[in-house]
Amino acid sequence: MEILEKSASRVVLKFDKAELEGFSDPVIKNAETFASATLDMANLLKEQAYRMKNHFVQPPHAFGD
Repeated sequence: MEILEKSASRVVLKFDKAELEGFSDPVIKNAETFASATLDMANLLKEQAYRMKNHFVQPPHAFGD
C-alpha cells in the first residue's frame, strides 16, 4: 500500500492487486470487531479485487461462425 495523497479532507491510497484481498479478507472475517467505516472500506476493496479479475470468456462461435 502506498499513500499518494493525504490532506485534512481525504486520503488517496494505492494498493497492489495482491494486497487488496490480503487486507479485506481478514477484516470481513472478523466484521463484528470493526467499525462500519472500516467494513465499508474492506468491502470496496474486495469488490475492486473482484472487478480486476477477468471473468469474461467469449463463448465459442458466439457470432455464428
